[in-house]
Amino acid sequence: LSGRGSQIGTKGGKDTRPLGDKVFQQSQVRKILDFLRKTNYSNESLTSKHFPLSSKEFVCIFNFLYSFMDPRTDSVLPLTRFDEEVLKLLKTLHYPGNLSRSHFVTMGSLHSWPTVLGSLSFMCDMASIYSQKLFPNIIALGFPNKDESGFTTDRESKEKIQYEHHLDCWHEFNNGADEFPEQLNALNENLMENNGVDVERLEYLGQQKTGLEQELERLEERGSRKVELLEQKEAFQLDISKMTDYLHKIEIHINEKQEEGDLKTRELEEVCGQVERTRAEVVELRSNCEQGKVSHMEVERNSVLIGERKRQVETARQEVEEMEKEVWQKEIKVSREKELMDSLAKQINSLAMQEGLKTQSGETICLHVETFQGGRGEGTLANSMRTELSEMARSSRTLTRNTERELQGVVTTSEKFQEEVAMMKKELVSKKGEVARIVEETTKQKEQVDRDELLYDKQLADIMDQLHHLKSQDRDNTELKQRELVTAKDRLEKLQQKRKEEEAAGREFLRKVADKTVSYMEECTGYRDQAAMAVLETARARVEMVRRAGTEIQEKVDKALKDTERHLEGH
Repeated sequence: LSGRGSQIGTKGGKDTRPLGDKVFQQSQVRKILDFLRKTNYSNESLTSKHFPLSSKEFVCIFNFLYSFMDPRTDSVLPLTRFDEEVLKLLKTLHYPGNLSRSHFVTMGSLHSWPTVLGSLSFMCDMASIYSQKLFPNIIALGFPNKDESGFTTDRESKEKIQYEHHLDCWHEFNNGADEFPEQLNALNENLMENNGVDVERLEYLGQQKTGLEQELERLEERGSRKVELLEQKEAFQLDISKMTDYLHKIEIHINEKQEEGDLKTRELEEVCGQVERTRAEVVELRSNCEQGKVSHMEVERNSVLIGERKRQVETARQEVEEMEKEVWQKEIKVSREKELMDSLAKQINSLAMQEGLKTQSGETICLHVETFQGGRGEGTLANSMRTELSEMARSSRTLTRNTERELQGVVTTSEKFQEEVAMMKKELVSKKGEVARIVEETTKQKEQVDRDELLYDKQLADIMDQLHHLKSQDRDNTELKQRELVTAKDRLEKLQQKRKEEEAAGREFLRKVADKTVSYMEECTGYRDQAAMAVLETARARVEMVRRAGTEIQEKVDKALKDTERHLEGH
């Protein structure tokens, strides 16, 4: 064997460790020994004097270190011809140094041991990383605390909590438990705490749910008033619309009457002005006539004018009287309308008091009679009253819509609860079906038992009939038949007893077989453990023997080398 075998790390080697330095070698040996003692290596007697290692001890230490990286494998390297396998494994582990088969074949030599020690130190570092960094944090590495977007959060992942819960349940299951209430409670508390669930808020919502369910039951028991409320709402809306239209008409009529009164007042003022002017002219003309300042023709003309003016005055007086009659009739009509408006206002006030209608300022709505007697503020009061009534109608419609929405929500909730009740009823029907099926099966079994009893009774009756028949035929054989009957009964009882005993014996046999099977499995497990311990002890003894032989050979070789050196120095 030469160094021309397979190598790793020959191209672009990155190993910068001073493997040839004695101090570095001693530090690496101490590191390896410390790790082996800390991790309970089987060979407790191993010290720094055993380095350089023998090939078998190297294989054992390599397998022990590799088991930390792959716990499923106990012996990754064979005890013999392991040089190719160790190169492949180190290559898969990305070992940075240069290695060849010759290093492991001649690992005890001063030339190969530093390189082999470097590979063993690399394996010790890898085992330390796996045992101290990866394995203790395997759960944290497998379940990182990240949100849906991949950012780190301060909350544990749901998968990690569930995994730890399954581990706890698995330990309890191995201890013989079939139910895991404590683990489920702990899982519930961890999930709620991790998700920031407010327990008091949940309890409050639960109480609110209970209150709503009770309210729903009360409403269901009371019955639905939706139709009645809708009818009442329509009636109120109709009354409000009628009242609004009527008030609008009354306002228009009052405005018209005010305009007519103003027109008549202006006409009356104009007529009064004309009368005053005419009187002034008459006084002036009389004074002229008394003083004789007018001629005879002027007097006649004045007489004609006076007569004409008198006729005009009489005509105006008649027109005034007709206007007064018309005003009187209008006043009578207004009085009647006022009485009608008074009764209507009383009805509106009583209805407002019954319904509790109030203005924006909080006062109860009340229509005063003075509002309809005319005046300058009448239009303003009517407009304000109509505005307030319109606002109340609008608020009433809003309240009605909100009530309808709430009613719709209650109806929806009621439908959901009705669906749940229907599902529960379906489950009840299925349970009743199962109960009926069980009852039917029980009835069938009872019928089968009754049939068996009837069959046995019939057979017994047949036997009794045969006995009576035999008694009637031959009185002498009565005792013999009775003995046969007793024998048959005894045989029947013995058969039944034998059947019970065989059944009990079969159950006992199955129990014993199961116990023997369990004991046999335990015994086999013990034999396996004993065999493994024996093999392990034998292997240890063989390893110790080989180690001692190697030590002796190494001593002999060292002695021969020293003798050779002394011999060469002597020559």
